[in-house]
Amino acid sequence: MQRSYEHNMIREIMEEPTVIYKTLEKNRKEIERVSNNILRRFKGTMYLTGSGTSFHALLSFQYLFFQLSGTYATAIYASEFPLWVPKTSPPSIVLAVSQSGESLDVVNAVKWADELKFYKVGLTNRVGSQLSLLCDDILYTYAGEEKALAATKTYVTQLIVLLTLATNLSHLLGRVQNSQYHELLEVLGNSHNKVKQAIEENVEKIETFAKEISYVDRVFVLGSGLLYPSAVEGSLKVKETCTIPSEGFALREFLHGPIQLTSEKSLTIILGHSNISEKLYADVINKIKNFGGKILFVNDRPIDFNVDEQIVAETPYIISPIVYAPMIQILAYYLSLAKGLNPDSPEKLSKVVK
Repeated sequence: MQRSYEHNMIREIMEEPTVIYKTLEKNRKEIERVSNNILRRFKGTMYLTGSGTSFHALLSFQYLFFQLSGTYATAIYASEFPLWVPKTSPPSIVLAVSQSGESLDVVNAVKWADELKFYKVGLTNRVGSQLSLLCDDILYTYAGEEKALAATKTYVTQLIVLLTLATNLSHLLGRVQNSQYHELLEVLGNSHNKVKQAIEENVEKIETFAKEISYVDRVFVLGSGLLYPSAVEGSLKVKETCTIPSEGFALREFLHGPIQLTSEKSLTIILGHSNISEKLYADVINKIKNFGGKILFVNDRPIDFNVDEQIVAETPYIISPIVYAPMIQILAYYLSLAKGLNPDSPEKLSKVVK
């Protein structure tokens, strides 16, 4: 019997393992096809464009593609794309992402790319959307309808497609050898199980912690490397659902000014991984604690740090953005409830920005 939930947001978070699996299974051959189409037209440059959550998913693609292939793809907000990419640009490739496929800024960015004779690749959750019709090649997420305002399950399905695409392209470019390629695909293919495990093991702890820190009036989310985009996305979820200031930063960049805002009423979420030096985290944690700030540490294994709460979500580094995403989404959901808000319907926001 399917469990009923009070809000769409938490129900959609709980659907993430299922939709991640479904999206990857339906896209394996499609991602290979699109990767080959991109490679045939690739001349050393590639643009990435989207807005909000979709842009953050593209930042994860940008990082992994650069790490695996040594090839840099330029990420530009969709609203800025026509202003940043001049008319004199030689033909290139643009990868555009929009959950609805109807975002005005993304549609306009793709139209501008079309004028410049770019090869246009889209990723959306909606068949028949403007984005799907404007692009030369299209990939779909299979998240199903997302009723809550905050993007949760659509985000993780974008990530599984984009991280797999980055892996495929790097292999086709000859930068990832066959053995590593198959190892990476196996890890990506198991991401739904890792997400399921992380949710089951941590949801109650996160709910309890959210109630304990209901008084916080600002939230910072910090991450390094592949987890920097996750920090920016996590902060967006808090802003949208909890209606308090929240910002995401690269881990040590927080020390270059923003730490001034730390107080006894602030929460800092730090996204860690054993792939990154413990010393980097310890230094930042000690400085935040000296100013009385609360800290939630999310990591792939238990670690002895002076933090207020620790969430352990076992995961290989390459899929850590996918596995950690629901941890922050769940926190944002329960913190919103603790503040007496409706996480499904922030009053000043709409699902599709026109």
